[in-house]
Amino acid sequence: MMSPRVTPSSFRIRSEVATITIAGVALLACGGSSTSAPPSGSAPAKRAAWDVRPLGGAQPIDPGIAAGAASPLLDASGCASCHAEIVAEWSTSRHALAWTNGIFQREYSERPLAWCVNCHAPLTTQQAGQYKDRGVDCATCHVRAGALVSAHKRPGSPHQTVADPSFGSPAFCADCHQFTFPVLGSHGEATRMTAHPMQTTISSFNAGPYAHERDGCMACHGSRKNHAFLGGHDPGMRNASIEVAWCTRGERLEVSVKNTVAGHAVPTGDIHRHMNLRIWRSSAPEALFEAFYGRRFEPDDAGGKRTVWDSTIAPGQTRQHTLALADLGGAPGEPLNLELTYVFLENEQPRADRAPSEPFTASIVRWRKSPGELQACP
Repeated sequence: MMSPRVTPSSFRIRSEVATITIAGVALLACGGSSTSAPPSGSAPAKRAAWDVRPLGGAQPIDPGIAAGAASPLLDASGCASCHAEIVAEWSTSRHALAWTNGIFQREYSERPLAWCVNCHAPLTTQQAGQYKDRGVDCATCHVRAGALVSAHKRPGSPHQTVADPSFGSPAFCADCHQFTFPVLGSHGEATRMTAHPMQTTISSFNAGPYAHERDGCMACHGSRKNHAFLGGHDPGMRNASIEVAWCTRGERLEVSVKNTVAGHAVPTGDIHRHMNLRIWRSSAPEALFEAFYGRRFEPDDAGGKRTVWDSTIAPGQTRQHTLALADLGGAPGEPLNLELTYVFLENEQPRADRAPSEPFTASIVRWRKSPGELQACP
């Protein structure tokens, strides 16, 4: 059985097989607390030390430090004086780029919704202008009520650390990676949360094969210092979890796309993320075969959007397609083209004036072979 931890040594691309994991910081991700109402008659559940806002990220995170205060707990560069390697890892992560990355900024510049800021620059101090461009930084996760919060306090630590064993758990990550569609007010603030799922990464993980892993999400998304948070934007992760294969059976082509390693559905995260599988012959583009792996939605009169299509690939699941070679047009021996592309936007080919300032697609596999070169299906 393949280990859930994805490491550089596990990356593999075979002649007709490629792999990918999709996760990471979600575009327009705006949190969801793990806290739920206790059963009637029972004692109120104790809130985790990090859990300081209501469901759905309807409010920013209050670190318990006044905006404008010169507190070293708010300054990631100050953390580097003792935790240089950790800060170096974080500084290249999608967490660090949560506010400044081109994909988010393209969306936010067109629809500057206050709700979105609550996960892309979540702290009240950031929203007052302090270190906003650092996105999800050290204080975003570690500072509550003016003190540091962590899973445990290290011996000799100079901080008055609040130890909470649920820190860093899937429930913790759910604060920005699991939520429903909101109903928005006139300034883009969330006035209430609907029952319609918008981002489902954590519930998908909790239903998957690694739900009981000791390290939770970090079983796959961990790193040497556990602050790189690699996900869908990382080529190594993209080459490690989805397996694509094709073969012929007589005059038919069989193609499979399998989620072999990811502990949640692929793609996951922002509602726009999807993958396109395309198969065609160069002389007959009009006969192109295309499969879409993603979600589609329709507005609900009561608020939010209903999921009306979900072809994402669950852990261990395989999407299979069988095509008649003749339906792809062209001459019988003409080579076949196959490409699986991961797309971060709703539109794979946006207008030039709407294109983000960073890559918004990634080719997972791109193959070209004649039918005679393909292996016969077992």
